[in-house]
Parts: sequence; C-alpha cells; structure tokens
Amino acid sequence: MNRRFQSDAPAGGRFQVDEFLAQMTRKGRQRAAVTEIHTIASRAAQYGDYGDLLAPNVERALRARGIERPYSHQEEAWRHLNQGEDLVIVTPTASGKTLCYYGPLLSMLEHDGEGSALLLYPTKALAQDQCAELNALLELAEHQMQSYVYDGDTPNDIRRRVRSYGRLILTNPDMLHQAILPHHEKWRRLFSTLRFIIIDETHMYRGVFGSHVANVLRRLLRICVYYGQRPQIVCTSATIANPAELVHKLTGRTPHAITHSGAASGEKRFVFYNPPIRDHALKIRQSPHSAAHGMLRRMLPQGASSITFCRSRRSVETLTKRLRESLEDRGHATLAQRVEGYRGGYLPEERRRIERNLRAGHTQAVITTNALELGVDIGALDVCLLAGYPGTIASTWQQAGRAGRRQQTALIVLIAGDDPVDQYIVRHPEFFLEATPEHALIDPNNLRILAEHLKCAIFELPLKFDESFGDLDLQDTQDIAAWLSDQAQLFTPTDTAWHWSSENYPATTVNLRDIADENFVIINDGAERPQVVGEIDFVAAHQTVYEKAIYIHGGKLFEVHRLDYKDRKAYIRPVNPDYYTSAIAQSRVFVLDTFEQVDVGNLESGCGEVRVAVRYVGYKKIRFKTAENIGYGEILLPDLEKHTTAFWLSFPEQFLRAAGLSNTELEGALIGASKVLHTVAVVHAMCDTQDLEAVIGTADGNAWIRQADAALLETLQEPVPLSGAGGQTPAIFLYDTYPGGTGLSEKLFGHAETLVQQAISLIAGCDCAHGCPACVGPDAPDMETDVKAQTLRLLRAVH
Repeated sequence: MNRRFQSDAPAGGRFQVDEFLAQMTRKGRQRAAVTEIHTIASRAAQYGDYGDLLAPNVERALRARGIERPYSHQEEAWRHLNQGEDLVIVTPTASGKTLCYYGPLLSMLEHDGEGSALLLYPTKALAQDQCAELNALLELAEHQMQSYVYDGDTPNDIRRRVRSYGRLILTNPDMLHQAILPHHEKWRRLFSTLRFIIIDETHMYRGVFGSHVANVLRRLLRICVYYGQRPQIVCTSATIANPAELVHKLTGRTPHAITHSGAASGEKRFVFYNPPIRDHALKIRQSPHSAAHGMLRRMLPQGASSITFCRSRRSVETLTKRLRESLEDRGHATLAQRVEGYRGGYLPEERRRIERNLRAGHTQAVITTNALELGVDIGALDVCLLAGYPGTIASTWQQAGRAGRRQQTALIVLIAGDDPVDQYIVRHPEFFLEATPEHALIDPNNLRILAEHLKCAIFELPLKFDESFGDLDLQDTQDIAAWLSDQAQLFTPTDTAWHWSSENYPATTVNLRDIADENFVIINDGAERPQVVGEIDFVAAHQTVYEKAIYIHGGKLFEVHRLDYKDRKAYIRPVNPDYYTSAIAQSRVFVLDTFEQVDVGNLESGCGEVRVAVRYVGYKKIRFKTAENIGYGEILLPDLEKHTTAFWLSFPEQFLRAAGLSNTELEGALIGASKVLHTVAVVHAMCDTQDLEAVIGTADGNAWIRQADAALLETLQEPVPLSGAGGQTPAIFLYDTYPGGTGLSEKLFGHAETLVQQAISLIAGCDCAHGCPACVGPDAPDMETDVKAQTLRLLRAVH
C-alpha cells in the first residue's frame, strides 16, 4: 500500500507517546515548561465510491495500490472535474489531495489521445517526489508513457524529449516564467493540447512571490488562449482563511472549494513547551534548538521516527552535528548515522539521496528548514518538533501535519524561543488553538511587479490595442504599455498592437522571489581535487560565507578561507573548531517619499517609500556546547540595499525632553520599544515575523544605533548619538522586508495608536523585573539599567 494516497492500516511502533510525555514531565522544571497538552482526537475515514468517475484502468491501478474506496473529498473532486469546473482542494496534510487530480489526469490520458497537463510545484524537491509517484501510478495503469520534471537540474537531452513528447510535465513557477513561456513556440505541442493546469501548495504563493506568480499565470493563460485552449485549473492548499479568494487573484477564475476531508487521522498530542530559564537575572531561556536536542536524544533510542523544523539553515546544521555527536557519545553510533539534515543549498543529487532515504525509512530523524513543510513523501512519522514558532498559524499546522500519518498517537511539540511572538503563543496557547489561519495576501496589480510582467507578456506575444492584461481594464493596460514605451523604448506600436523592440530578454531580469539570482558556488578545495559541495543565494551569502566564517554542511565543519565576491565563489576547507560563527547586521533607513503623515498623540507618524541599507559589520564566535560568545571578527562586504515601504514613529526633541530620559536611557528605551512594537505589529497583522523588520534610525539614515552586539560595535565603529538635544531626531521604522513592499506597513500606519497601546499592555503584563526577551529584549546596551521601566516611560509619554 502506498502511504502517499491512503493508509488506514495500523502500524506497530515501539515508541509510546504518552510514556514519553510522562518521562518528560516527571521532573518539576520540565513539568513547569509544559504550558499545555492539547489532544486532537482521531477521526474515522469517510468514504465515497468510484462509480464511473475514472477510466477502468485507472480504477484498477488505484485498487492495486490498496485503495478499495476513495475518500469522500476525492470522489467530490472527481465529480466536479468531470463537469469541467475549476477546483481548490483544502484538506489537511496527508489526506490524499494529490489523488484528487491524479485520477482525472490519468483518465484524461485514456480518453483523450492528445491531451496534456502542466503541474506547478513551488519547489524542485516536491516536483521530483510527485513525478516518482505519478510514474509508478502510470505503470500500474498500463500507460505507455511517463511524466517528466522540467527544472534547472534537467539535462539538455531530456529537455528536448520533454518538449517533443511530454504530456504530463512537472515544473515550478520560476522555470515556467524564464524557460517555458518566453519560448512557447518550442512548446507548441503542450500549449495546443493543454487540458489541465495543476497548482500544488497554492498557499505558498503569497506576498511578493505570490504577486509575481499571479502575473506569470496571467501570461500562461494568455498563451493558452493564443493556442485555442482553456484548461481546467486545479489547486491544492493547506488550510488558510481565503483559499478561493487567493485562487481567484492568482488565476482570475472562481473555483469550487472542497474544504471537508474524508481522510482518517490518528490521535495527536500537541504540546506547548516553554524551555526552562537558564539565566534568571536576564530571563534568558534555553534555546529551542537545545531543547529539541535534549528531546531527540531521549526519544530516538526509544524508536521514535521524527522530523524537526528549524527556522534557519545554520540551526539545521548545528543541531544535526550536535545530535549525531551526542548519540555517538552514548553508544548509539548506528542510530547517529540515521540522522539527516535537509535544507536549501545542497546539490540536487544530495537532496535526492536524502529524500530516498526518508521514503525508504533508512532515516529515523530529519532536521530541516521549512523545505520539507510541503507534501514531499517522507513516510510515517511519530514525532514533529517545531524548534521555534514557524511564524504563522497556517505554517504551524502544515508542519505539525508531517507527523501522525499512521493510525497511532503522534506527538507534536511547539518549542518556544525567546522571541516575544513565540512567548506570546506559548503563554496563550488558547489564542493559537482558537485562531483561524491567516489570509494569504497578494497584489498582482502592484505597479512595479505588473510592469515587469507586462514586458515579458509583450515579448511573448504582441499586445493588441484592444487587449487588457489580467483583470486590469483596457485603459490602464494600454496606459502602462505607452508609459513603458516612452520611458524605456521597449515597445514599437504598429497599427494594431505593441511589439517588443528591445534586444534584451525581459524574463531574465525579473526574479519571482525578489532575491538576487547570482548564487554563490561553494567549493571545497581542501580535498585532493576541488569539489563543488553546494550553493547559496546572494543575500544569504553575506550571512554565511564571509571570510573566516565557519560553514556547516551535512554536520561537517569548514572554514571559508577565500571569498571571490566578483565571480560569486566561496572556497572552504575542513576544520574542527569548537565554535561556529554568527554574522551581525546593522540597518539604515533613508526616507525617499512620504505618502502620509499624522500625529499619534505627542508623536509624529509617517508612511512612505524608503531605501534600506544593510551592512554585515562583523561576526561572533559561539561555542557549540555552551553557546557562549568567545570572540569577534570583522566582515568587509558591500552593503545590501532595497527599496520598500515603511511606517515610522518619530520622537521629536520636545517629546524627549518631556519624557525625561537621558541619552543612555533613551537608547535602551528605543531598543525596547522597537522590539515590542515589532511583536504587536506581527500579531496584529497576522503575518510572519520575517515579513516585517524593525529598525531605529533617523529619516536621513545618518545615524547608527547599538542594535547589534554592543561590544563588537565598539571595536568596529562608534554610533552617532540619537537624542533630541545636539543629536538627530530618532525614529522607529517598521518596514516590509520584501522589495517594493506588500502593503503591511501601510496598513499598520492606520493603527499606530492601537499598536502603541498594545505594546504598553504587553510590557506591563510581563512578569519580569527589568526587561526580558518576552517583552523588550535582552540586548540593550546596559542591562543593569531598568530597560522595562524606560520603555514604558517612553511609550506612555505618547499621550
């Protein structure tokens, strides 16, 4: 039986969840760390019938897989697809969403000798995984064909075969954007026979990325019309608040939404865990990664199969290394070899190897970023650990759904970090358990994004004077085309249409994820023969592969001894230090244009376009075993810059005089206020903590403040003082981290008074004495001062 599709048979496993929970809460300190144990009841399956909904050979293939009856939501999907409708399927992880479209796709191949389908997945790993499953099902159905993955890893000879013969083609939005749509004439066979477009994991397409993808889909559907096709669209999604609305914004279609799952589900224990405090003076807790390490070290020898989600690549590598070493030290050398790390930056063949081991059960514990949050088949797991709140309610449930694929009790542990949002969630589990998932927000008509894709669309097909693009009206479409032609001389008008006239190839200059596409290649030249071991994106390279950085790959340590910034190459060699490195960044904000300005009590509040410059000023050396800081080093790299939108609160001189804070106290209060305003803004907007950033500075960007490690900054530079008397007027900026902005900061601008009041309530309600990570943060310049009181004084002076 294939676990991918359906599995009701109980599977024996010697790991006992309730017994482990009893061990975990036996000691007083551990018992106090558990703030809630929430039981999610098991659910019996609800079945439908095959009827005559699928081709006979497809039904036989599914029965051969052990699927004697489809789930009710699968039957419902088949009925609607057979009626020609568009669909969005919103059911939990491992509920058999893929079968909702696999069945009709394979039946289409049987009934339509020419029909084809294009399947879009947000990651390469997911496309590879689905291709393997689809080909196995094709073989069972006795179809003399196979599906193909078409991505950046596909060899040239296979690419030609896919274009010529492929009828089921799996790819990603980036490849569709840059390699397929601009060369649609080479894909004439696909576009002239396209019956289905499948968009898997639709909830991933939000924010700037989703806005780009919506425009790619506009271009795709425009080309389909050119070839005389109107394919059905099938989307699948994790649970979000607005799946049908999101699909409509992505595709322009209004889908039928299937939201009730008929799949069976085993019982689950959802544990909220707040790690014990290790520094009572500063209220600093054990890190979530250390807590996860302790749990894994105990549960793996008891037979648990597990997945642990970390929020950064470095955390994945350090936890993998540490867990392997501790298991070996305790005499579990074989078990240590069954621990794998998985993250972006690994080479394709390494990712495929890890994925195969996961499916085959050779790997007992995988430690990963959100790269495995999606539906890659990793088999049945007993435990899911979340080392830090994933950032959104939707992502948390998606990650939690990776455990409990068998009919036995599964364990999910949300381990809070020091981050205030983590602390709020773990101290108020009812907020999380009762809240609805977030809305997925996109803005396809963002002028910056829209204009770039209109260029790509006109390159692909001339834009007629009576043609609109997407849901824009005719006048707006033509006005933007005329503006682009005037500004950049990219288009030439004829009697009937705009034509592309530039020598440039527009799709290559538009990156869907708004990250510089110049990846750094990482080369190990410490071996006998230099070997490429991985790659890393442009922004992450500044944080990870600066000279003297400790780079961790597959649990092994390397030092970056040379960085060729111009040619995008980092050279590493094996080392064995007892520490790793962590880069420290400083940000400056320059206000370019103020859209709106109002008074918020005694403060000035503004909203507008800003330029953000990020400089990686140095790095810390952190000992593996104790997490203590054992030294510093300097980073000499160019600044990273982006244009985005921001909302800010300015603190004029008269306000600061009335608040009665000294320069030193002001610095601590500003740091505390920035942290707590960021926390309440994230909760208020129900967005990921990484969607917004808080920075202290001045409107002209000329002041630094000690927002990073004070000791390091004193050795590298002296910040300009921020004060109303003799210095510059300080401001706290909350800016959208995505270039161009996503509208979050502009919406927060309208709720500035509410955010200040919520910030005051959060600080006042915290049980710490002088400030802690759960409210104003631990890293003020002088922790002997009462940062909590100073921050409250600053914020209460607003009214």
